[in-house]
Amino acid sequence: MRKLLPALLTAVSIFAMPVAASEADFLQTLAGEWSGGGQIRLKPEDGPVDVTCELSSTTSADAVSMRGTCSALIIMSREIGADLSVDGTSYSGTYTGSIHGPANLAGTRDGDTINLSVSWPESGREAAMSLSATGNSLQIVTREAHPETQEQIVTSQLSFQRQ
Repeated sequence: MRKLLPALLTAVSIFAMPVAASEADFLQTLAGEWSGGGQIRLKPEDGPVDVTCELSSTTSADAVSMRGTCSALIIMSREIGADLSVDGTSYSGTYTGSIHGPANLAGTRDGDTINLSVSWPESGREAAMSLSATGNSLQIVTREAHPETQEQIVTSQLSFQRQ
């Protein structure tokens, strides 16, 4: 038993350490300058609008900050941003860029994707956001219930390439 306990403690510490490191490693994949675009809906009931976007992202071992702009021809330009912190395996923070104002973010990571619930305290609206990073590609997809049908509608689908 005396020989088994040190081996067991060593094994537990080896398996426990990579969890924090893996979050820091994943956050590092989000760092950099990104360019891309896709489609957004200002409201779930509106039609999609094509946009082009630029995004700059800085990271630390336990946080990521993203700032950028999305534009639709000369019709509109909107600043977007997200600040996320990780505590263990839980992510939380804020999102800006919606016509509904700032939103709270909370969720977890599954592989290369952070799955977040989005909630706007002022209006009570809720959505789901996924942020996926693989190699030099970044995808951000937001889904929200249509106000009349409650069908889940993709309200933003943005694809970026690292510059």
